[in-house]
Amino acid sequence: MGEQALANQTYETYLALEAESDTKYEYHDGFIVAMAGGTPAHSQLGANVVTELNLALRKKGGSCRVYNSDLKVRIESVNRTYYPDASVGCEEPVYSSKDGNALTNPILIVEVLSHSNEAFDRGSRFYNYRRLPSLQEYLLISQDDVMVDISYRTEEDVWETRVVKGLDGKLKLRSLGCEIGLAELYRLVPGLG
Repeated sequence: MGEQALANQTYETYLALEAESDTKYEYHDGFIVAMAGGTPAHSQLGANVVTELNLALRKKGGSCRVYNSDLKVRIESVNRTYYPDASVGCEEPVYSSKDGNALTNPILIVEVLSHSNEAFDRGSRFYNYRRLPSLQEYLLISQDDVMVDISYRTEEDVWETRVVKGLDGKLKLRSLGCEIGLAELYRLVPGLG
């Protein structure tokens, strides 16, 4: 989390700061954290995952919605608000009572790993996301290798992780009942696609 943070701030202060700024901020239980810009690989992977999720879900039919990195996800129980790189909701969207622009019921969340945030995305962020009762799957996409970690909630409410590697790999998304090829996900990613 190498970004600069403002400490001991209320959620109302966070919302006011976001309203008057073009910068995206996350809220970490009293800390307001400015989001850093990404690399070309990070941006391409974020765009590709949203595209591929939309295409796969359109073929399948149904009411699932794919959101890009502009939609916040709020975890009320731990007082956190994040901007995931992508998220999917399959039920009627439920937004935070504190923040009408923050989804509280995603079924799937995607983060593209960066050098500065990888430990946070694998650790505290994932710990906090697991507090969302709706969440069934969490994807961590590497921008250095053709590799994706898929963590999913089992029927016993235990999280298990699989790793899919290589351009011939396929992401089998249990929560959505669809599949995405890594060749498509990494298409046009500098040095990998």
